[in-house]
Amino acid sequence: KWKQGTNTVLRKIPLLGKPTILLLSAVKNKFKKMIYSTNYFEDLGFYYIGPVDGNNYSSLSRAIKEAKKLNKCCIIHTYTKKGKGYQPAEKSPDDFHSLRTNKKSSTFHSEVAKKLIEMAEDDNRIISVTAAMGIGTGMSQFGERFPDRYFDVGIAEAHAITFSAGLAAAGYKPYAAIYSTFLQRAYDNIIHDVALQELPVRMLIDRASLAVADGATHHGVFDIAFLMHIPSIELYSPASYASLKKFMEVTKDTPLPVAIRYPDSEEIPLAAEFSYKDNCIASGVSRDFLGSADYVFIAVGCAVGYCIEAKRRLSEIGIDAGIVLIERLKPYSDAVPFVLDCIKGAKKVLFVEEGIKNGGFSMIFKDALENASMEIRNIEIDVCALDDNFASPDSMVDLYDYVGLSPDKLVARIKEQKK
Repeated sequence: KWKQGTNTVLRKIPLLGKPTILLLSAVKNKFKKMIYSTNYFEDLGFYYIGPVDGNNYSSLSRAIKEAKKLNKCCIIHTYTKKGKGYQPAEKSPDDFHSLRTNKKSSTFHSEVAKKLIEMAEDDNRIISVTAAMGIGTGMSQFGERFPDRYFDVGIAEAHAITFSAGLAAAGYKPYAAIYSTFLQRAYDNIIHDVALQELPVRMLIDRASLAVADGATHHGVFDIAFLMHIPSIELYSPASYASLKKFMEVTKDTPLPVAIRYPDSEEIPLAAEFSYKDNCIASGVSRDFLGSADYVFIAVGCAVGYCIEAKRRLSEIGIDAGIVLIERLKPYSDAVPFVLDCIKGAKKVLFVEEGIKNGGFSMIFKDALENASMEIRNIEIDVCALDDNFASPDSMVDLYDYVGLSPDKLVARIKEQKK
């Protein structure tokens, strides 16, 4: 109050008032810098309060009240302790970042980390980049083994992609590991800094699935739709650890951008056996039936797990169904003749994709099939994917059942046509 009052009085003095205010301010700042280090925010012209203990209600309340009194821009700098008040969470905050309780020791991202470390042992140009997701993506393990080749750029996904583009331009082999839902923040960077320049950045897209425990903000269901339309990018969606590692291996020297998407889960044993048969890596497609089938599921990546269970339940009621698994989503031209041969003579084909329907792989590939063959226009082709919403139910329900991806819902879709 004294400072504000003094400034008010000085401003009323003709000619000398403003210079006097500037002089006093300069003297004050000089004196402060003799005692305190330079404050970055005040150098930018902001009034700064902090740091304040954000877990202390009275301290935080007092800082906010002081800021409200100021007639200028103010930054309140707080720090908090994650899990404060709950000892298990304080000791292991990353384990309590999600509501999930069934964390597994082996998941897709743990296998990614192991494979990347193995590859980096033989190639010192391989570099790992992440954006404040080191533990979540498993890349912190890479950092422990290769500290000089691991970069956590903080919560700055756009910078992570552009930084990776710069590394690729300099001859390195960057692998940017980012959650699907947060990769959206770097959409412009993917187009302009990576794809347009055809730079070999490898994007490891973690949590590419529905986020059952974390809600709509963490659903990894948009990456297929926004990457399918970007030229130059190769896109993979492995359904098993074996396919995941093989895709990482075969793309390590590809001169174009690569994106490999995978869920936050462990592989399904039956899907693992299925996804690696028939030399599917060459075409990105494999099948799970002999001869022809009246009903065929075309599964996109790990969505094959729901199809395998639906096929089992259908067989119990006397309905035979086949499954076609597609793990290389882009380019997909090699897959078209293979799939056309698989579905020839079928009554119904059901695409199953754990992603948004509009602009997704299933809709694009469906058009490609119909344009390639007039014959399949007599087959009923349906797409089971997320509709135009954020998959955020108002009550406690099975999320996969809610969006129509559960085996029960897939079985119902087939039985509906059979009637």
